[in-house]
Amino acid sequence: MHVSPSTVAEQVAQHLSPYLGPFNAGVAVKTFAQRALKQSADTLTVEHLPALLDALRPMLHTMVGSVSTEALLSDIQRRVR
Repeated sequence: MHVSPSTVAEQVAQHLSPYLGPFNAGVAVKTFAQRALKQSADTLTVEHLPALLDALRPMLHTMVGSVSTEALLSDIQRRVR
């Protein structure tokens, strides 16, 4: 049985995993939460999501390209609760 991630950080990392790998996705969420939002990943709420996604955007543009990045970020914005 697959349990879906519960925290906002876990959900975002899960969406990033196919692009960055599970480890790097988790590190990226933790790093950008701390750097951009001055929050630990565990304390992120859906209210933090737009700022977190904006912070991740430049790195993702480099890693997966701008078209994929915008589609991915839109998908995350819609699905993470």
